[in-house]
Amino acid sequence: MSEWCQNKDCCYKKNQNQIRGTKGHKYYQSNKAHDYYFGMFCSQGCFHNYFREHSRRILDTIGEIKKQTIGVDNAWKIVSEWNGGGNNYFLENKLMGVKHEISRQQAQTPEQIREDYSWSTRPDSEAKPLAIQLGLAS
Repeated sequence: MSEWCQNKDCCYKKNQNQIRGTKGHKYYQSNKAHDYYFGMFCSQGCFHNYFREHSRRILDTIGEIKKQTIGVDNAWKIVSEWNGGGNNYFLENKLMGVKHEISRQQAQTPEQIREDYSWSTRPDSEAKPLAIQLGLAS
């Protein structure tokens, strides 16, 4: 990714932290890009300005995604909920009105448990097979 913010108007924000140069030869420069803004922008504002200006070209290049749906059979997911002293884990299908408590071992990969990522869960692609295994789906 670029080292500098990709919003061409970033330098026109004219913030104090953007001033560079020596007496008599001062100028404003773009801010550095941050990882949490896709490694391309210095702020959420610069991202939004860039997207407003280029959104049509992005859609024309990538193509528009039409409406997509997920049926009741594929609406399973594994969720982690903080309960104040730790996490509880559930196998959930909101379309069916099912929320079934499961163990941490069922909800997380061995790596997630080893790294103590209590908030993280297995991918949704593993939820339906687990629902079938537990007799919640067929």
